Amino acid sequence: MRVPNTDANYKMCICYGGDCPTYDSSDLSGGLFCSRGRSDKSVERSDCVCPDCPVQVQYDLTDLFYCDEGAAKE
Repeated sequence: MRVPNTDANYKMCICYGGDCPTYDSSDLSGGLFCSRGRSDKSVERSDCVCPDCPVQVQYDLTDLFYCDEGAAKE
């Protein structure tokens, strides 16, 4: 399901506010990659916390590493 790019979803996103090893090790900024798409910075994959994200749960998403792979597919 496509994730709306809203302030409410951004505030729920745990990419930037949580303990995401990939986010922290890759010097990423922003968040809500499941909606906004992949980062324009290089991503060094580590562990992905997307399964614990309220946005992932709310929209019944199943993919990982949106910061590297891009937005969730419909």
